[in-house]
Amino acid sequence: MTLPDKIAAANNEALSRFAAARPVWVDVRPAIDVLPGMTRATVLHAGPPIAWQDMCNPQKMGVVQAVLHEGLAGTEAEAEQMILQGQIVVAPCHEYGAVGGMAGITSASSPLAVVHDPVHDRYGYSQLFQGPASGLLNRDEYNNEARKRWRWLETVLGPVLGAAIRSIPPIPVKPMIARALEMGDECHNRNSAGSAVILNAIALALYDTCTDRALLQETLAYLKVNEQFSLCLSMAAGKAMADSIKNIPYSTVVSAMCRNGVEFGIKVSGLGEQWFTAPANRIEGLYFSSEWGDADAVPDIGDSSIMETIGLGGHAQAAAPALQQFVNGSFARAVSTVQSMQLITVGQLMEFKIPTMDFIGVPAGIDIRKVVQQGITPVIDTAIAHCKGGVIGAGQTQAPEGCFTAALRAFGKAYQPN
Repeated sequence: MTLPDKIAAANNEALSRFAAARPVWVDVRPAIDVLPGMTRATVLHAGPPIAWQDMCNPQKMGVVQAVLHEGLAGTEAEAEQMILQGQIVVAPCHEYGAVGGMAGITSASSPLAVVHDPVHDRYGYSQLFQGPASGLLNRDEYNNEARKRWRWLETVLGPVLGAAIRSIPPIPVKPMIARALEMGDECHNRNSAGSAVILNAIALALYDTCTDRALLQETLAYLKVNEQFSLCLSMAAGKAMADSIKNIPYSTVVSAMCRNGVEFGIKVSGLGEQWFTAPANRIEGLYFSSEWGDADAVPDIGDSSIMETIGLGGHAQAAAPALQQFVNGSFARAVSTVQSMQLITVGQLMEFKIPTMDFIGVPAGIDIRKVVQQGITPVIDTAIAHCKGGVIGAGQTQAPEGCFTAALRAFGKAYQPN
């Protein structure tokens, strides 16, 4: 076989694995109990590897607060010293099989949604969201509120959800995603339909397993207003699916995409665990208040681009026309976005269909060769983070071309003909 033939076969295999995956929601457990290699002195973050001192402010602040939250230090100064001395392991969520939205801060006691793909025996884990933002507070108030919510997730939501999920058969995530697409989600920025589907699937189990009616009411109240909840499950499923295509020789398909507010990083199936990075782009979007603007926002951040990695989010934008209001766009623009993503992917994932485009499958399997050849990079639907912490808007951006160019050069060196 020629090199192009080997690449084509490998990329078709990657797309086939996406299609064959059957991720199911099986549990909610603390990170220390489920993540391989996780320790009490480990704090995970979104995006590719980055030194703590080089992090953007909200991520750096989150790591410090996680150290305090876990009781490893008594003051911020002490926490910072422990981090700088290497007493705290600071690492990407992706390197522990997990994903985290926005800053992605995950510590030992963080409850994680656990998703398993039995076809490829891959697990994916995602943090639970704190809930809808209550407005940007000053630094100390923000940190106190964040840690209060973390504690509630650990002591209430995590245990209540975990007991409910363990009491019923595993919940298939792909059908939930497919249904959500039919109902107007693109499964990244808009998740209201998927969250309603999930709530319907677990409501009776929650009622049967949570005998403390006050805790049940708190849990249901959270699920009622948190329209982004299903993204936790979609991200965990996306991670399991993406990990199934790791290390396919000759494959030029992207197996991970993520951002840390400073850099955008990718991994490529045929290049194993090597990261390729470039500066993260700014986000074009709508701010939730007129008091905020581009000067308040950090560049693209979070592991939620795992959704675009498997063909959702920006790749399925036409399924959620309402999102165009965040970027002063139109339905025609959304259709054009999907069509441009078709030019840089291996094929269509027919389990996930876009109803507004005659039920075509979403464009999946980002091919680094096509990205560079076409000069088109993946479109990412995302939220906007404030430089002092908190979510202040939503919109879209594009992955930087530099990481794909670097990956293609490395691929050429690794697979050059003898």
